[in-house]
Amino acid sequence: MGERSWYVAGRTAGLMLRLWRTMIRVENRNSGVRRAPYVLALWHGRVIPNMMDNYDCGSVTMASRSNDGALAAGIVDQLGLIATRGSTSRSGKQALEEMEEKVRSGEAPFAALTVDGPRGPWRKVKAGIVTLALRLQVPLIPITSSCRRAWVLRSWDHMVLPKPFTKVVVAYGEPWSPERLSGPLPAVLSGIEADMNALTAALDREVAGRELWPPG
Repeated sequence: MGERSWYVAGRTAGLMLRLWRTMIRVENRNSGVRRAPYVLALWHGRVIPNMMDNYDCGSVTMASRSNDGALAAGIVDQLGLIATRGSTSRSGKQALEEMEEKVRSGEAPFAALTVDGPRGPWRKVKAGIVTLALRLQVPLIPITSSCRRAWVLRSWDHMVLPKPFTKVVVAYGEPWSPERLSGPLPAVLSGIEADMNALTAALDREVAGRELWPPG
């Protein structure tokens, strides 16, 4: 299959996700911290439940230039979001510039990035999202989610998929201001990582009754 076929498959998958969403109760926490424009930082393995609180919001994200990325772009477009194409290894700089332009122009109210995507290392925050937030001079907001009942796949990202008729809770962490993001990069990345891991673990214990992922 070529990229076009993968994109069409993604559009079909997006329709299935919309149907899936109708069978799930979604609750959000601390959503008042979201004041556009901003950037959302999320783990790749929680992207499906995270998106369930953000369908049709017009935000911009990134999909890799690969067949997997074409599939993801089709899903994103079908769910009312915007996909730029690139990754940390291929065309990432251009894709970040496109994301910046769409937020700066007002075409997208905010940007969202899987900070450990597209292929890991798992739960290791990469610098691209900090670069984007600093260029836009907007806050970075961690986002995570958990499910009362879920499947956890044996993929590199331990993808969490909510089971039908379950409850999904999407939680937003405290924002990182541009001033805080301007600190030494290794410390900033490890701090964001720690915040996201702590938020995810606490939410899992509350909602699922256990941590869905092993300690990071």
